[in-house]
Amino acid sequence: MFKAARLAKIKEVILDRGQVDVSTLSALLNVSDVTIRSDLEQLEKEKFVYRTYGGAVLNEDHVKQQSMQDSVTGASLDYDKNKELVGQIAADMVRDNEWIFLGPGTTCYYVAKALLNRENVNVVTNNLYVAGALAQNPKSNVMVTGGTMVHSEMSLTGDLFSKFLKNIFIAKAFIGVGGVDFDSGFTVSNTLESNVYQKIKKISKELIVVADQTKFGHTSLTSIGPLTTVDAVITNDDIPEDYKSYFFQQGIKIFTSYRIKPSSIKGVAE
Repeated sequence: MFKAARLAKIKEVILDRGQVDVSTLSALLNVSDVTIRSDLEQLEKEKFVYRTYGGAVLNEDHVKQQSMQDSVTGASLDYDKNKELVGQIAADMVRDNEWIFLGPGTTCYYVAKALLNRENVNVVTNNLYVAGALAQNPKSNVMVTGGTMVHSEMSLTGDLFSKFLKNIFIAKAFIGVGGVDFDSGFTVSNTLESNVYQKIKKISKELIVVADQTKFGHTSLTSIGPLTTVDAVITNDDIPEDYKSYFFQQGIKIFTSYRIKPSSIKGVAE
């Protein structure tokens, strides 16, 4: 199990129980006590827990404060552990000082949340949820595009958005989608969102889709291109095997929360 998946599971357990000991987590996740202590140390740095002798306790004040901050920024969203996992994997791919784009949607919001404790983070976004989340990281460098608001997505688009992108170069662009399907390709919920992605693709070195397993086999309103449109896909491990095989055969990198057995698909990125 990757560290991102392990941390998400530990958070889930602590949110449910309020506190937990190292030996319980070690047995549950089938890793050593040393590994669990290292994970709890990281969660303490994130102010999610207080470490205790032999375990950890939920930092309820921080969780409440986080909820209040999210509400103020308009990001009072239901917790989604699958999207959180995808967001953590995406954040691990971001290098110090490189410029990235975070597009519309709640999955990109979870990418931003996973970057909260990172330094040297440079983000261009048209996602107001993302901007609100990264406002809590004073060490982040965030540029919010102009544009007309798409209320259903809390994102910006239109002529001002296009003008903002002139003479800008992005190393990695992370985009959320509404559907991933062999016939329909990658689809989104409206044509305005589709236009955003067409423009972002032109200025990005890497175009990366972030989508949890619920998006696979589904189709939204409008296509942004076939499945070969992007350079990489970040998702959960339990997507259908035929999609994993397809991306590998097409030379598209796929990153998941768990290791893929070599006997399943050789060469697929973990």
